[in-house]
Amino acid sequence: MKDLGFPVGVHALHEDRSLDFQLNRLATLGGGRLEEVRKLAPRIRDLADWKREFLALAEAAASEGRAHDAGAYLRAAEFFMAPGDPDRAPTYDRQAALFREAQADAFARGAIRASEVPYEAGHLPAWRLGAPEGVTPKGVVVVHGGFDSYKEELYPLVRCMADAGHEVVLFEGPGQGAVIRKQGIPFTPEWERPVAAVLDHFDLADVTLLGISLGGYLAPRAAAFLPRIRRVIAFDVCWDLFEAGLSTRPRGLRIATRLLLGLRAGRIMDALARRQMDRDPFSRWAFEHGTYVFGVERPYDYLRRMKAFTTRHISPRITQDFLLLAGSEDHYMPLEHFHRQARALSNVRSFTGRIFTRAESAHTHCQCGNLGLALRVMLDWIDERSAARFTAES
Repeated sequence: MKDLGFPVGVHALHEDRSLDFQLNRLATLGGGRLEEVRKLAPRIRDLADWKREFLALAEAAASEGRAHDAGAYLRAAEFFMAPGDPDRAPTYDRQAALFREAQADAFARGAIRASEVPYEAGHLPAWRLGAPEGVTPKGVVVVHGGFDSYKEELYPLVRCMADAGHEVVLFEGPGQGAVIRKQGIPFTPEWERPVAAVLDHFDLADVTLLGISLGGYLAPRAAAFLPRIRRVIAFDVCWDLFEAGLSTRPRGLRIATRLLLGLRAGRIMDALARRQMDRDPFSRWAFEHGTYVFGVERPYDYLRRMKAFTTRHISPRITQDFLLLAGSEDHYMPLEHFHRQARALSNVRSFTGRIFTRAESAHTHCQCGNLGLALRVMLDWIDERSAARFTAES
């Protein structure tokens, strides 16, 4: 079964919850084939297995001329590689090249128009997708990812939005994709800066801003400072990154982390984090990736930096139409954060919230089990709010 071309269903692929989610993410959004991912999953016990198996699967797909699948498997392999892994850069470059190969016709026809948006001492890569030929665009949707996404991974989603009649600008900002990997520009909590650069470059106003995953913080943050944004979508909620990260940890560790950060006990905090990293490969990945994309050296500095990524103080400043999405069983973002965010958006022009459920196969983070349903909700909401504005101004 499919919805808007996306497969429907959350599959039991691995006993480890983190690996299971990433495997489902790959099979539903990232571009891999479910039957190949399912066959590979039992051979993965740790992150070294993950890298080996997905590199091998990528080679097999490439040898069969399946550039789309090969690129997806390379993105999966690169995902858990440490920043210092010598295979990381060539793997990333090859997945980008395979994406270009798979979408060569779209680039040649101008269905994807690549740009470099000037930003500080570097640039932000952006793709602009037009509505279908002969269709008057409904408006412009600006899209960005979150903590660990790739623009190549998000292409199917934005392609669907363009096919529905929207012009779409998909960009990577500081800390994301090629911006961190090629230019070393780390994340900034002041997301209005890269968004303003994109709006200026393309001379855009009256746009919908869609932020994915950590983008559930980033997009609302930008909207609070940029009135050129008329509608904002948090896909999904990200009320407070630090609190969300702690929510999955044992109670004692949560208490110790808050206490040590409050006391500025950096050495003790680093030692505690490294002990956790030695015991849990996913904690190791989170700290290594986090320090890398945030541009810091120590777990202590990473945790302190995380605390800046919260909307709790800026939500009342947001005045746009706002769509807030959440999965009822999101293992990254506590459901209570949906309600906190909803209560804090006291000055928005309009508020719409949607919690997706297990019965809809959309209960996980960013609805990876039913992305088509989430996309239909977003597209219908954009049309509704655009029509309401047109009526009000007529």
